[in-house]
Amino acid sequence: MPLFFFAQKPAAPVRNIAEFEPMQGVIVRYPFGIPTSLVKEMADVVTVTTLVSSDWQKNTVKNAYQQAGVNMSNIDFITVTTDSYWTRDYSPWFIVDGNDEFGVVDFTYNRPRPNDNKALKTIAEAMGLNYYCMNLSHTGGNYMTDGYGTSASTSLVLTENSTLSLSDIEQEVNDYLGITNYMLFQDPMDDYIEHIDCWGKFLDVDKVLIGEVPQSDYRYADYEATAQAFASATSSWGNKYQVYRVYSPGCTSINNDVTPYTNSLILNDHVFVAQTGSDWDAAAIATYQQAMPGYTIVPVQESASTPWENTDALHCRTHEIPDLGMLSIHHYPLLGTKPYQPHYPFTAEITAYSGQSLIADSVVAYYQVDTAQWQMMKLQNTGGKTWAGSFDSLPSNAQVKYYLSAQDMSGRHEKHPYIGAADPHIFTIGAAPDSISNPVDSTIVNPIDTSDLPPVNIDSTLVDSTHTDSIPTPPINTDSLSISNLHSISYYTVYPNPATGYFTIAGDVISDIYIYNVYGQLVDERKNCVRNAVRIFTDGWPSGVYFVKVINPRGDSVIRKVIIKR
Repeated sequence: MPLFFFAQKPAAPVRNIAEFEPMQGVIVRYPFGIPTSLVKEMADVVTVTTLVSSDWQKNTVKNAYQQAGVNMSNIDFITVTTDSYWTRDYSPWFIVDGNDEFGVVDFTYNRPRPNDNKALKTIAEAMGLNYYCMNLSHTGGNYMTDGYGTSASTSLVLTENSTLSLSDIEQEVNDYLGITNYMLFQDPMDDYIEHIDCWGKFLDVDKVLIGEVPQSDYRYADYEATAQAFASATSSWGNKYQVYRVYSPGCTSINNDVTPYTNSLILNDHVFVAQTGSDWDAAAIATYQQAMPGYTIVPVQESASTPWENTDALHCRTHEIPDLGMLSIHHYPLLGTKPYQPHYPFTAEITAYSGQSLIADSVVAYYQVDTAQWQMMKLQNTGGKTWAGSFDSLPSNAQVKYYLSAQDMSGRHEKHPYIGAADPHIFTIGAAPDSISNPVDSTIVNPIDTSDLPPVNIDSTLVDSTHTDSIPTPPINTDSLSISNLHSISYYTVYPNPATGYFTIAGDVISDIYIYNVYGQLVDERKNCVRNAVRIFTDGWPSGVYFVKVINPRGDSVIRKVIIKR
């Protein structure tokens, strides 16, 4: 059971930072569980913070680092007493709260190591970060997150918090980490430790690496079921996970290999992968190269004094520190196949945690249509941290690759996805209907991307033309949108249109209403109305075009367009 609990919670909304986001450092501990060669490699990428218990230990470590040729300008120390070198398990889980402040989240470490359990608070104080503590018994080796509200662990978290219900646990990780989708898996490895990093790893928001064992292994079906569970699940970006497999049979009755290949560490554009001399080492490196194009894959041989184990390698013995001044691009990408339409709008929330201003002209999208040259599009700030763009007039059946890029005055330059052109977002465009030779008038302003909504029926008489003489509003070409329930859809109308302070939706019985702006962002919603007319007040809404999705009790839906004038 948890030993302590601080009632204070971080200000919502909370975001838990993923391992593949921008990092400034990594935590290790002396006496070491890693070779100094790994410290040398990591110090060329980030600052290595070493936990030591005394000045004597600090001097000893400095001498060892200097002899190994480590970049000493990227070395830091925190003095704290610890019990073990498994910093992954007891080091901080980093968050950004609703006030854009970084913090660390603690938990009761699930091992009888009291100094390790207490160390996190000292680490937080040394970093000058807000400190919070969840009412959970947990461990870092059994936790991974995607930075968008999805995390995963084995069911060990249920076993070790037996007095809490699943809903209690979900509420706790939501309150402290902002997790809205907590995925729990039975451990396919069938080992006492039950840590997820022994057989799985998030490589990106929609990429996951899962171990693989031979068919002759009694665990084969469990591994395959776990891989299929991820393949069938929906990522935070709304697409299915890309599941990569790395052959890691470990010790079996027919071999004595140590193959801890999912127990790797991502630091910015480098991935450090454990190597043991197994016949499968090279194949593991090749898997990472395939799954993470554009990254530098660094093989790391074990130390003779602290060799890697199947359940314990370099991920267990290190813990990344996020860039506390990071330039964050939060974007839900266009992915998969999109129906043919004239515009593909998108938005991104960009935060410069350095406190420095964004360079407006640097906020761009780079994109490539099929095999043509890459092009650049400047994004427009639509208020606050939100930036918007639209891919327009794209040909049917085309493949579009793109990534976003931004810089701030601190000198930081970030991309989304992190690696940029080497591994961009990709979406394809469906075939144009035969009846369309020249689709919708290009003067229309960024209509809602209906591909992310259920199929709807669009009425071509969206706006009463007698009231729109002063506002050019070309009609939406309904042939370019999905049509469903054409003969059973209910009748609804929106008035007055244009509207100023309010408008009314009336007609057949209304169940739910969702209202979107031209960028596809939800502006208002009303659920379980069960009435024939609903009035919507629009105080504070900017002038422009909005789309009203109305759903009847049968689940049929229709979209109406309304114009707000000020």
